Amino acid sequence: MTGSQETRITILDAMTANQIAAGEVVERPASVVKELVENSLDAAARHITVEIEGGGLQLIRVRDDGRGIEPEDAPLAFARHATSKIRRAADLARITTLGFRGEALASIAAVARVEMATRPPGRPGGTLVRVAGGKPPEVTETGCPPGTSVTVKDLFYNTPARRQYLKKPSTEARAIVATVERLALGHPGVAFSLSLDGRRSLATPGNGDLQAVLAALYGLEIGRELLPFNGSGAGWSLQGFTSPPWLHRSNRDQQVLLINGRYITNRLLTWAIESCYRNVIPAGRHPLFVLHLAVDPGEVDVNVHPAKLEVRLQREQDLARQVTNLVKGALFTPRAVAPVTISRSGDRKGAGSAPPVQQGFTFREPDKQARHWGEYVLRERARENREPEWPEKTGENTGAIRTREVPEGNGPVERDKPDPTGPEKTPAEETGKQVLPPLRALGQVFNTYILAGGEDGLYIIDQHAAHERCRYEALVKEGTTGSHPAQMLEPPLPLHLAPDMQVKLIDQIITLRELGFIIEEFGTGVFLLRSVPLGIPPGKEREVLEDFLAESTLPAPERLLKLIACHGAIKAGQSLAGAEMQKLLDDLRGVDHPYTCPHGRPAVVRLDEAQLARYFHRHLK
Repeated sequence: MTGSQETRITILDAMTANQIAAGEVVERPASVVKELVENSLDAAARHITVEIEGGGLQLIRVRDDGRGIEPEDAPLAFARHATSKIRRAADLARITTLGFRGEALASIAAVARVEMATRPPGRPGGTLVRVAGGKPPEVTETGCPPGTSVTVKDLFYNTPARRQYLKKPSTEARAIVATVERLALGHPGVAFSLSLDGRRSLATPGNGDLQAVLAALYGLEIGRELLPFNGSGAGWSLQGFTSPPWLHRSNRDQQVLLINGRYITNRLLTWAIESCYRNVIPAGRHPLFVLHLAVDPGEVDVNVHPAKLEVRLQREQDLARQVTNLVKGALFTPRAVAPVTISRSGDRKGAGSAPPVQQGFTFREPDKQARHWGEYVLRERARENREPEWPEKTGENTGAIRTREVPEGNGPVERDKPDPTGPEKTPAEETGKQVLPPLRALGQVFNTYILAGGEDGLYIIDQHAAHERCRYEALVKEGTTGSHPAQMLEPPLPLHLAPDMQVKLIDQIITLRELGFIIEEFGTGVFLLRSVPLGIPPGKEREVLEDFLAESTLPAPERLLKLIACHGAIKAGQSLAGAEMQKLLDDLRGVDHPYTCPHGRPAVVRLDEAQLARYFHRHLK
């Protein structure tokens, strides 16, 4: 802090303090890191270093080169409702800083041993403040560089009940990594460095280039493929990056929303972006994106949530529509097409082999189609260009998103409900073989669904889900549920993993080796992949590894087999010849559970004669 009256620390009056939403309880180490780094950012720091030991329970240290704190204000910083960021209740209507409650240091000092060394630029010496367990602070003079360094040791040492409910150190470390990642993405002009147990996990350049931060966090190969979008209007502006249709993840960990530099969660804005990818990426997958939204502080209320993760935003619906239009504009550009790459076997693949865009419903005679391999990029473009149905505002920013469409001539269809015309599915837990009748391939729709005729009706088969089921049951019958045979990669594959993936990898390194992944560290955030489990398709090594690390609910061998089956299966958008379709149907008839993929998604839908007759207003004899 500087010595000016506006930036001096003062204790808020009772009326102002009572209007502040209850502050976030220090629940875990990541909460401490968030509060300390936000203080550094509010102090105009340009370089921030975070050091973590033991998942944050042993040590958290945050250093910055910001304004520092005046000697007379240093002990006051640990008093509750002491802040330099607001002065009166009216200031709550226009918050321009990340912190404003004046509770962070007091809350941290109540449950840990805290030491703060601080010196404003231009002063000859600094101030050292020590506080433990909420006791009165001890203040001495010290020598230190300009800025502030806060060291937190033995978190929750005096509250063992709270400490015992924490996760294991690697899990807490992942939460810290996610917190620092979001703060770094929110402030590309600040250089961040994070070390976990003496190993540097991430570093950002701090040059103000958001794409450079994305490359530093997610890897150069991902950073350069993300699609930029930006726009502005009355009282708002935004910039961001989103992934092309061929780049997606199994979770939403790499979806970041920022309003005025503050990380938030917002159901409507997330839906606005994800709706652009409907029918473009596979079901159950999610795009990557970072959205920076700058709005007038008077139009944002951040004083509504203890963790400040949710905000009230004026003109939310209008902003969501603008976001949708800008993201769609980014997707319908040449850069969105999958790049042509050379696989390890030398085969060319990617955009050069992509089938033409389908316009609406197309029926293809299988025997007249040449074999045409490749992944689709943008399918059903005409349908994507229509105005979306916006979900009703519920006042909640979490929960499932449900959309409704009204097809021509029919009633509304809720897209997250199962198709009532599909066959009854036996639960996965139930033993015994399900029976699929003999089917004859008739054709292909959208290069994704196979139409087949059976004695009891018309069958529609999702080719990817069906082939995935066949591959998975074949792998299980091979007995590959223990140690998995491996195949060496020559040359080894370099991987630049995101910081949270690094923590997950190190935590599961023994399990990965047993499954066939041999991985060596090769520098900051870079690893060498020397071998992978047998059966992973060439070019899919990284994707399978990241999906394996992202999912942790299933036993490791089962998780791996499902991923190998999924990534090696026929893709949606892939044209098949008649013989290929018939072979897939015959193979599907031989598996134990043909009606769902290994992840439980439907693979087969049947329309019987009575249902078809009703659609065409015919009367059965």
